[in-house]
Amino acid sequence: MKHKILVVEDEAIIRRGLIKSVNWEDFDLEIVGEANNGKTALSQLATTYPDIILLDINMPIMNGIELLEILPENTYSIIVLSGHSEFEYAQQAIKFGVVEYLLKPIDQDKLIEALIKAKDRVDQMRRLPSKNEDVYQFLNLHQHVNSITLTKALDYIKENYQHKIILEDLVNQTKKSTTSINNRFQQHLNMTFNEYLTLYRIQIAIEHIKEHQYHLYEIADMVGYNDYKYFNQVFTKVVGVSPKIVRTYFTRNQQK
Repeated sequence: MKHKILVVEDEAIIRRGLIKSVNWEDFDLEIVGEANNGKTALSQLATTYPDIILLDINMPIMNGIELLEILPENTYSIIVLSGHSEFEYAQQAIKFGVVEYLLKPIDQDKLIEALIKAKDRVDQMRRLPSKNEDVYQFLNLHQHVNSITLTKALDYIKENYQHKIILEDLVNQTKKSTTSINNRFQQHLNMTFNEYLTLYRIQIAIEHIKEHQYHLYEIADMVGYNDYKYFNQVFTKVVGVSPKIVRTYFTRNQQK
């Protein structure tokens, strides 16, 4: 599947030069639109659905920074183009999570490097559905469990996942030893207690991310992680992409 690009640059000569400077087919890219200011670009987003935006900073009517302020965070892979090397401009762009900040005149090799980097970010988002399904497949295994001990353990996790849980907590619930409980997880679910707990928490986190009602650090706390950095590491390891990219994926699909 090709990656779609919207070129936003007010100077027609530069805009056309950019479009002609790359053999887009060679990189599985295609230009789906062009705009000479942020306002025009904004109106095109709903019809062209670009994956990547080449965005100039200084434009009339609505400049690049103003457009970035309107766009949902990390919804698109954005490469900023600017004639200004001042730190303030770069700092503002980085704040919005842009992929790259390129100075004019644009060096073709650097542009191609930035495009490849932008493609990688898009590909991460595209891989999310299969990763999401993997998580659900693991967790749906408990529907076929034929073990009273394991059922009690799973119920306890369901009711207490937002708090600190260790294997020893299940001893009182099941009247079984920690070894026996962990053996049940291995036998019926082919995973350890800790692996199941992690997957369950990530499933709940994904549901909260879909709803878009809470900040990511709040979601981390809601599913039992009081350290957001650690939550981010665990989430990325399980799902394959970060919580921020998952939020981006669902945001884009809701817009469509």
